Amino acid sequence: MKHRLQNAFDKIHTEQELKNCTMEFLAKATNGYNKRKTVSARRWIAAAACFAMFLLVGMGYSAYLIPAFAISIDVNPSIELGINRFNKVVSVDTFNEDGYAVMSDIDVYNLNYKDALETILADRDMKEYIVQNQFIAVTVFGENEAKNNELLVNVSDCTSSYANVHCSWGYSKEIAAAHEAGMSCGKYRAFLQLQALDPAITEEDMQGLTMCQIWDMIDGLTEGGNIDRTESGAGRCGRGQHSGHGRGRGMCQQEGSGE
Repeated sequence: MKHRLQNAFDKIHTEQELKNCTMEFLAKATNGYNKRKTVSARRWIAAAACFAMFLLVGMGYSAYLIPAFAISIDVNPSIELGINRFNKVVSVDTFNEDGYAVMSDIDVYNLNYKDALETILADRDMKEYIVQNQFIAVTVFGENEAKNNELLVNVSDCTSSYANVHCSWGYSKEIAAAHEAGMSCGKYRAFLQLQALDPAITEEDMQGLTMCQIWDMIDGLTEGGNIDRTESGAGRCGRGQHSGHGRGRGMCQQEGSGE
């Protein structure tokens, strides 16, 4: 192409200055064309980068909203917190009217789960159960034993000042079955233990039962049940101290899902 242009110019009898001007014009025109292509390419690259960033942000936001772990708080109020991988509360479920009453007055969304747990236990409605020495079960549900132990240690630290809180753990695979039965994970695990002792117990029988009532039934059905009742004759539902099956007041210990 270059040679053809040069031959064409050689055949034109014009002054050298005109030739030079013409060549300069073509050179500028060509460079201008290449520059426009470069600018266009850069625009496409910038647009692609923005789109990729949008996808990453969207995926990150979705990951933030997805619960990866759960914490179940059961007295008579039955409350379950969904915790994401950043240890923030992203969902709150209540499974009875008492649970709804507690959570209707407080907001724990986006709080660290330890702060959320402390907020719930300090709530005015929840304190009524604590004052009555009701048995409070706090159950953590992680994806593996290592995560469960981490959650259990942190939750135990948060509840160490409460004399009647018992902490344990289960696996996240139990959550779906619990919800299908209309129970929080913590209450569902207690139900399974009670049902193992008395197969006639049904999910419907659990409606309206407090955690201390459930554990009293478990203790009563367990061979050699060792409820340590006080002079008042109170069990888990009363004001007395007790330590049935290592689940005494203030004891936060590891319990696998196979219990």
